Amino acid sequence: MFENEMKKGHKPPGTPAKKAKKLFIQEMNTKAQQIGLTRSRFVEPAGFPSTTEQVMSTRDMLKLMIYASRYQELAAIWNKKIYAMKIHGREARELTVQTTVRLPQIEAEYEILGAKTGAIWGTNEMDGFHIVLLFAAPDGKKYAAALRGAASPAKRARDLKIAMDNALILEKNPKAKVQDIESESAAVCRLPDQSEFNPKADLPLIFSKNADVPGHPASVTKLMTAVTALDYVSGLEEQFMIQETDITPGMGDYFLPGDILTLKDLLYGMMLPSSNTCATAMARIAGEKIAARLN
Repeated sequence: MFENEMKKGHKPPGTPAKKAKKLFIQEMNTKAQQIGLTRSRFVEPAGFPSTTEQVMSTRDMLKLMIYASRYQELAAIWNKKIYAMKIHGREARELTVQTTVRLPQIEAEYEILGAKTGAIWGTNEMDGFHIVLLFAAPDGKKYAAALRGAASPAKRARDLKIAMDNALILEKNPKAKVQDIESESAAVCRLPDQSEFNPKADLPLIFSKNADVPGHPASVTKLMTAVTALDYVSGLEEQFMIQETDITPGMGDYFLPGDILTLKDLLYGMMLPSSNTCATAMARIAGEKIAARLN
C-alpha cells in the first residue's frame, strides 16, 4: 500500500529541504514587497519557532488578508469550522481538524467571512494573541479587521469586537468618542472590491491603534505562506509526503514523517488548526518548485 502511494503521489525532491525552504522564504519577502507590505519581514514560514525579526504591522495584516481573499482556494477554507482528511502512508488514518477561530460573541452580531488567528506565549518578547478577519455587518457592508498583541484569547476576542464596533460608529460619525482597546495594535477598514484594490496604495482605516507599528504576527504568517505557495503549486488533489524536516513543534501537531496528504489537506491543516508542520511542508514543496524554475 505504501509503495503504491509513493508511486501515485510523491516524487523524491531534487532540492535539499533546507535550500528549498530558504528559497521559499526569499520569495515570501519578495512577494510581500510586491503587494505593498511595507512593514513586514519573514524569516520562517509557520510563525513558530521564530525570532523577533519576523514582523508585520496590522495595516500590513489587513492588506494581506484582503489580497489573500482573491485566492479561491483560501476563500473556500477560512470560514470553515471542521475538516476531515484521509492520511495515507505507513500510518494511514482519518483525521478531523477544527478551526482555531472561536468568536461566539462576534458571531452573534456579525457574519465572519474568513479569519486566521496567531498566538505565541511563553517567550516574553514575542508573546501575544493576534487575528485577521473579514466580516459583514448586519446591514451587509463588508469590512476587514486586524488585531495584534492581545494578552489572552479572551482579550483578543473582546478587543476585536470593540474595534469592529468602533469602526461602524466612526464610519457614521468620524468625531464620535469610541472605546479604547488594551491590545498593542488594531486596524479596521471597509473591504474593497478586488477590482479596485491596489495593495501598494494607502489603505484608508476607519479605526486604528498603532496600525503601522510592526510586531511578531505568529501564525498569521501562514497567510503569507499560503499566497506565496499558491503561486507555485496547483492541483488541490496532488499528493505530497511529509518529511522528517517538515515536522515543526507547536500548533496542529497531528502529522508524522511519511504521512501522505493532498495539497488541499495541507491548506486546511495550515488554515484551520494552524499546523506548523503543514506550513513548513508547504514551504518546502513550493521551494522545490521555485528551485526547478531557476534551473
